Amino acid sequence: MRTALPVSRTPRSSFLAGGLLLAALAGLSACNRNAPSTDAAPADGAAPAAAAAPVVRFDARLSLVNNNGAIRYDGTVDSEATRKALTIALAQAYAGQISGTLNADKAAKPAPWQDKLPQFAAALTMPGVAVNFEGNKIELSGQVGDADRALLLEKAKTLFPGFSYGGLFEGVGGTAASSDAAAQALAALEPGKSGAADIAKALNQINLRFDEGGARIAPASLDILSRAAKAIAAGPKDARYEIVGPGGGAGQAADNEILSRQRAEAVKVQLIVNGVNPGALDTRGEPGTTTTPLRFSVVK
Repeated sequence: MRTALPVSRTPRSSFLAGGLLLAALAGLSACNRNAPSTDAAPADGAAPAAAAAPVVRFDARLSLVNNNGAIRYDGTVDSEATRKALTIALAQAYAGQISGTLNADKAAKPAPWQDKLPQFAAALTMPGVAVNFEGNKIELSGQVGDADRALLLEKAKTLFPGFSYGGLFEGVGGTAASSDAAAQALAALEPGKSGAADIAKALNQINLRFDEGGARIAPASLDILSRAAKAIAAGPKDARYEIVGPGGGAGQAADNEILSRQRAEAVKVQLIVNGVNPGALDTRGEPGTTTTPLRFSVVK
């Protein structure tokens, strides 16, 4: 394991450390009244000393991925002591079938999930499951069946009450998006009886959310894609679908087409992760500058 040097981060919350530093400097100035005035002009045109930058704070984070029984982890915590403690706890939880990098950065806030993490980590026995901790947020992703989603959500709520649970934690029990048109359309499909055209029609009611200007699928959209994957997998085995990613809003027409194709690929990957045959999916980018939605069509 290695410890990364502290890095600068974009401000997220407070400037408390900067305020404490300024207070300390004020106290030192009051005690040292015989010191030369700081208002005096620098000698020989020298530039005045720059004010100390405030310490930037950010939430500690940790991601865990179960890759066919081998655990891969990555994250950043607040201190070397925390890094060592978590590294040992994870190694014990997974009996040595684990690798990754955990960095220590003094700008990170203390992890509110640290103490109970080993108990939760021991439950991540499902190949393909991934979980991300960041501050008081826990997101579930990857290939996770409904029963395992419910089990992990119950475990998370027991160990981390008051946290927010996103990604595939949403929709556990079939309650999320119950009024969503796409969820209703997918639920209405008859496994083994609905044709490819009917499945594509239901898929085209999905309104996915992505990161602004990017191809990362928002965690809130993972549940509907898991439902979409089940519908495709239960449909005709020889059916093939073309995915056209949402486009527009990226500037030039060429940029929009690239973004559209990248988003289509992201959707394809998520569907494959949830059990769809890779050979059943093609992707394409939409050219032009007009904003376009996600589209599925049956490949003839």
